[in-house]
Amino acid sequence: MSIVSHVRLVVLRPEEAGEGVVTKWAENLKANAERLNQMRKDIIKTEEDFLKLIAAESHPRWVQFVNPGFHSKSGADSAEIKGSHLANLKRAFRLFNRKLEKAFATEDGIPAKRFKEAVDEAKGDFSRGFAERTLPLTGDRLGGRGPAAIAGLWLVGDNRTDQYLRGGDDVLEGGAYKVVTQDSEPAFKAAITGRIIQAGADIIKMERAAATMARQNDLINHLVQNFVDPGLGLMPFATGALSHVDFIIADDELYLDIQVSTV
Repeated sequence: MSIVSHVRLVVLRPEEAGEGVVTKWAENLKANAERLNQMRKDIIKTEEDFLKLIAAESHPRWVQFVNPGFHSKSGADSAEIKGSHLANLKRAFRLFNRKLEKAFATEDGIPAKRFKEAVDEAKGDFSRGFAERTLPLTGDRLGGRGPAAIAGLWLVGDNRTDQYLRGGDDVLEGGAYKVVTQDSEPAFKAAITGRIIQAGADIIKMERAAATMARQNDLINHLVQNFVDPGLGLMPFATGALSHVDFIIADDELYLDIQVSTV
């Protein structure tokens, strides 16, 4: 067994997203307001659609938070409270429709005026949320590429990878190392980048809980192993194994640790 490639990529935590990112997000939403409204109408055409796609999905999740022994001030027990919630959902279609029609209505000659105002008001929330959960993985034009993009390049042996490494990143062995076949490279880069972004965002959201990290690492390594070129003679990718793509905590910092080992 020989370790042929090992890099540790720090997951940085910017306080907020850059103004350009926030502006682009808001402008894209506002520019597509009418299309979004039409998509909503196409998906939820009737009360039956609403019940199936929204009520039937949200009610089972909500009732999990009702303590079986709880009684309300009016004396309703948990079963009655759950039943009341479902009944309210079933009556909510008209209110749902009315609110959205108002949000996307043309007012003062401006299509979807209230929707666009709501987008502008949400810029701050988007900036903080994006900076907290997504930007640490994706990076931006000012701070450089994030670990998700760097990982995709590293694992296809891209010679440009070194120029994207940032302060806090550490090459421990070798360099970028190709683990996939040439024809699967584009699909792999897209898949691994998306998987790492989702995994990292969940880990950050759950405050780096060990169970969340282990589950997400398993998903990442399973994906990588599905793409590995069997002719390269690599140790199988798995969480904590000699070949792995794992989120880890070291010195109280979150890192994406990538190690490739041959048999």
